[in-house]
Amino acid sequence: MPLFNKTDSPEEVLYLLSLLSGLLLTLAFPPWSLWPLIGIALVPLMYASCRKPLNQAFRLGFLTGLVYFGTLLWWIAPTISQYGDLPIWASWPVLGLLACYLAVYPAVWTACFGWLTGRTCSIGVQVGLAGLWTLLEWCRGHFLSGMPWGMAAYCLEPVPALIQTAEYFGPYGLSFVIILFNMVIFRAVVPDSSGRIRGSTGFGLRRYMPPVLFCLCILVLWAHGKRQMENIAGENGHLPGLRVAAVQGSIPQDVKWNPAYQGRTLEIYRHLSGNAVKKMDQAASPADGHSSDRPVLVVWPETAAPFYFQNPGPLRDSVTALATDLGVSLLFGSLSYQMNSQGSMDYLNSAYLVDPAGRVISRYDKRHLVPFGEYMPWGWITAWARELLPSAGQCKPGLDPGPLKCDGVRIGVLICFESIFPELAREAVQEGANILAVITNDAWFGRTGAPYQHEAMAVFRAVETRRWIVRAANTGISSIITPWGTRIACTGLFVPSHIYGTAYLRENTTFFAGNGEYWFLLLCIFVTILPYWVILRKKA
Repeated sequence: MPLFNKTDSPEEVLYLLSLLSGLLLTLAFPPWSLWPLIGIALVPLMYASCRKPLNQAFRLGFLTGLVYFGTLLWWIAPTISQYGDLPIWASWPVLGLLACYLAVYPAVWTACFGWLTGRTCSIGVQVGLAGLWTLLEWCRGHFLSGMPWGMAAYCLEPVPALIQTAEYFGPYGLSFVIILFNMVIFRAVVPDSSGRIRGSTGFGLRRYMPPVLFCLCILVLWAHGKRQMENIAGENGHLPGLRVAAVQGSIPQDVKWNPAYQGRTLEIYRHLSGNAVKKMDQAASPADGHSSDRPVLVVWPETAAPFYFQNPGPLRDSVTALATDLGVSLLFGSLSYQMNSQGSMDYLNSAYLVDPAGRVISRYDKRHLVPFGEYMPWGWITAWARELLPSAGQCKPGLDPGPLKCDGVRIGVLICFESIFPELAREAVQEGANILAVITNDAWFGRTGAPYQHEAMAVFRAVETRRWIVRAANTGISSIITPWGTRIACTGLFVPSHIYGTAYLRENTTFFAGNGEYWFLLLCIFVTILPYWVILRKKA
């Protein structure tokens, strides 16, 4: 007999199961990283919503999404309270509104799941529902500026061998596989309306065959990933090397923009950068391919220079002199400004590259800004909210995705929020970037799960593009990530430190970097529509 009789399950049990799915989804992500849970996280929700009417299934899915995004993104509330000049009692409703919006996506999926399973639960329906989830994740990552945080694929970051297919599908293919695996488990363990396991009157072969076959496919995927990792790592000996260092100043957010602390900030970065270069020189050995003659790139975090670097003066001279003294190329973040056609000032979040001669080579301006943080979106529609969020910036987005170039090194820069969008890293590689740099300031998030979640997404950008990534974060996590998704160096949180290593400049373009995800989305659209078309055709 089944644990729950499907026809007699009280509504309270159904809501508890939906809540359980939301918690399991959250636990699969950093900082807990209980990633195996993602394989069964949706099964309780599927049980609760199977064969339910559209409106009831929507409510169950909405509850799952509300719990999922509310617990995954809880750090947003104290962040906007502390740094957004908003009372703490008002910041939690803001988080609630965001969670409600994001919860609509799993709610729509669950409504479709309930409607389809009320008619059939064939393999075509399972594949179609996996495609629908993937399409909804893509929409969530693009609609209303986009919020792809918490995509199902990202929980697999601790297992690099399982994410190597990202060079073909990006994170979307892995999300598809994860949801399909949940569907297969659901089909195997959840009884039908008569209390029997689908496809079996006992514990026969038909009950376990689909999940066993799927697990074998996952094992093959893992073995392929391990081999791919070894092959890509073996190519390093044939590629030009670049000695890189990421410097983590750990400057407190409450003094970061204090003019009296600017000199001290630069002194901290000068000291840490000098130590990093000194250790790299000591570790260099021509015998193992780490010659000290190789160029050096030192990366500082977002707005590491807390002043307008474009303005001449002693602070600017101090930065350029550091690059000259150390003989390195220096990449760092700083605010900038420019006059627009109306004669007023536009502010930008920028990254500068200074060469070993102290010359400013080029500048990159952040293209995808944080809504309600760096700018107020949608013009007059949200203008009224500026009084509630007086600290919201007035930045303008940059337009050029091109890399910063110096002596054969072409650096694709992603500033903070940009690193969670696969298309931005892809565009940088299409423009010729042979290495990626992520500069960010995650001090806003404190000692929460956000810095871990943010850094984990950079791992996917490395695998998708097969580029080395140097990630410099003000308070952590800073890391040097290989093109196969492992870290050769990593820092902790809120500790002034530096890391260094040798990165290799890759010129090849992956299938995903060259073609994007649209071909796979079209395939998802096809497999999603097909079950509906078949059902409607039968009904007709």
